[in-house]
Amino acid sequence: MDTSRWPEALVKFGIDDPFEPARSAPHMRRALRNATPHMDVKPPALEAVEELVIPGPAGEIPARLYIPFGSTGPAPMTLYMHGGGYVIGDLETHDRECRRLAAHSGARLIAIDYRLAPEHPFPAAVDDTLAAFDWLVSEAGQARAGTDPSRVAVSGDSAGGGLAAFLAQVRRDEIRFQLLIYPLLQLVERRKPRLKALEGHLLASFTLERIAEAYLIDTELAKDPRVSPLFETDLTGLPKTHIFAAELDPLLDEGQAYRDRLLALGLPVDYTLGKGLPHGYFNLTAVLPGAKALVDAAAVALGDGLRG
Repeated sequence: MDTSRWPEALVKFGIDDPFEPARSAPHMRRALRNATPHMDVKPPALEAVEELVIPGPAGEIPARLYIPFGSTGPAPMTLYMHGGGYVIGDLETHDRECRRLAAHSGARLIAIDYRLAPEHPFPAAVDDTLAAFDWLVSEAGQARAGTDPSRVAVSGDSAGGGLAAFLAQVRRDEIRFQLLIYPLLQLVERRKPRLKALEGHLLASFTLERIAEAYLIDTELAKDPRVSPLFETDLTGLPKTHIFAAELDPLLDEGQAYRDRLLALGLPVDYTLGKGLPHGYFNLTAVLPGAKALVDAAAVALGDGLRG
């Protein structure tokens, strides 16, 4: 794949390396939010998109409900957590991706705006995610969102993929399917070899160090499975899993390791590799040839997983 276009485009919109040390968290958040409309193609139409709030451990959690055409409650539901290293990202930066996942899966989807570091370090994001899931399958969630609690999936990209993996571990009996998109599954190993194809772009060698510094009050917390679900010792009984990976991604190895652990237990796992694609390609469909097709394939897998 010709990757010559995307580094230039990322530089143009100021997200070539969002965790560059000179940038503050607010600056990084604005840059990503401003770039998103230029990096992602227009999503398909939906029957409705509704703003709502979910009760959380520290106040209301903003959320967005995506309803595809023909969906009537109680309906299959996906809880989605956005990526951004626990520091950046929000409902707007991942809106187009969520619309596409809902439309092509045929399932309702709720995305949550969990609290971000460094203002709200671990376990704020974890606590918000768990509270959102528990509300979603409660009587209140069923009434407001139209959830069928017997058909619930969890999903997320990057750090959000780690949150989804955590949820699938602690609520494994209540989740039918997990879609993990180049998930950040551990913060124990934070210095990774630099991929030559990515030199100067996206996940730099110091990125995971910066994420850990912002997210963790004590770096020893990285060993906690809520931070690093790759290191959870008991993976028995997890729901069916589909991992979408990126070939040009420092997180590639941990996603493969998680896949292999699940396969070793005889659990159902599918794995799709985005060849020649970097971390973040689900949000770069206007820049990267082939990215949109993989996002659409992930949505179909999500729908199949909820029906299976």
